[in-house]
Amino acid sequence: MKKEKAYIFDIDGTLTPSRGTMNDEFKKEFIEFASTHPCYLITGSDHPKTFEQVGPDVYDACKQVYQCNGAEVWEANRRVRSSNWTPTHELKQYLKNIAHHSRCPTKTDKFIEVRTGMVNFSTVGRACTQEQREYYYRWDLTTQERKYLAQGIEKKFDDLNAVVGGQISIDIYPKGMNKSVIANDLKDEYELVFFGDKTLHGGNDYPLAMMIYLGELGRTYQVEDWEETRELLKEEKK
Repeated sequence: MKKEKAYIFDIDGTLTPSRGTMNDEFKKEFIEFASTHPCYLITGSDHPKTFEQVGPDVYDACKQVYQCNGAEVWEANRRVRSSNWTPTHELKQYLKNIAHHSRCPTKTDKFIEVRTGMVNFSTVGRACTQEQREYYYRWDLTTQERKYLAQGIEKKFDDLNAVVGGQISIDIYPKGMNKSVIANDLKDEYELVFFGDKTLHGGNDYPLAMMIYLGELGRTYQVEDWEETRELLKEEKK
């Protein structure tokens, strides 16, 4: 018997502009799609940021929302699962040292943000403006700072994974505690269809994309932006 499809969506760069809010027309279309298709969200962000980006209607239209790369799971706006992992003093000091010595052209504040089951780290700082965010993103495309810093973090702490996420940051979490957890939860019931903008090696969508591919659990769409996701969903409705 053929399995029903479950649709899994990253948020930043997939349903919204990075750290932006969801387009109003797309939001209406998404809610309509979710009314007839099982939909799930998975993101490196925490609950308040996600709620701010997609709004309560989209949040509630989904069967579940996996926050902090799956370390926290919400259903009907209620937390149903949560990791108790916290970063060590050694890791936090190491990240502070990286931020201090980074050649990032602009530095603000909030370099380290501890979330449920993970750490989000940025050398430009999460206090940056949208203009500073976009400037750093272009600079990072050239220098590949985040890619090399992530590799260094994993070499130093062999029990952790560090992956590029969003436009300015690196997500750090215990090995195995990544977006692939949603595949483990859903694979027996559904065929999986995943949309993400960081599905290539080194991105925080990669573990989930690879698990779907290697396990033959469904398919993954690597998207450039929310507008591409919107067009792909129109095709899925046909």
